[in-house]
Amino acid sequence: MPYINKVEFMGNLAKDPELRYMPDGSPTTKITIAVVDKWTDKNTGEMKEHIEWIPVLLYKRQAEVVCQYMKKGDTILVYGKQRSRRFVDGNGIERQITEVIAAEMQIIRTRGQQGEQAEQNLSNGIYGLM
Repeated sequence: MPYINKVEFMGNLAKDPELRYMPDGSPTTKITIAVVDKWTDKNTGEMKEHIEWIPVLLYKRQAEVVCQYMKKGDTILVYGKQRSRRFVDGNGIERQITEVIAAEMQIIRTRGQQGEQAEQNLSNGIYGLM
């Protein structure tokens, strides 16, 4: 039986990305994307919203590009696969986290002068695995 593990998210960066390096020297970053769902409550007519926080791992050139051109609040489109992993936290408690491993990403909107430069440099669009 065939299986598909593919996700697509577009949202805003929750904080400025930080470039880190794997033991082999390859660059990586972990970003969190805020995805907002808005609706009107049928009973009260009140506007409601729910924010989903999506952790995303980027590697190699994708990580470098995101860290160079993006800041908190900028909009990114990510295609990838969902992966869950277990870890032991600082208190010795076993926990599980679900993350997105980015296969492709596209910067949708940036702010400020550095963002304008990013749009010029990245006008060709989607960055795949590099």
